[in-house]
Amino acid sequence: MISRTAEYALRAVTHMAGREMQEGVTSQTVGEIATGTRVPLGYLSKVLQQLTKAGIIVSQRGSGGGFRLARTPAQISIYEIVHAVD
Repeated sequence: MISRTAEYALRAVTHMAGREMQEGVTSQTVGEIATGTRVPLGYLSKVLQQLTKAGIIVSQRGSGGGFRLARTPAQISIYEIVHAVD
């Protein structure tokens, strides 16, 4: 069984990968990710910080900023995501 935090991290990365592959969206705000994954905004912010520290996603401040995957979806494993947050 995985933790709620790991579930939220998996949802976030899956959502980001799906939008990147299907729609060509490379950078998304925390609000967009929260809406798309139905994860509480405050909780998601903390999860995204952990994923950033682990090098799974990259954050960029300012106009046009947000979060994006650091590598292609095929190069990111489920284990890596779960290990980053648990």
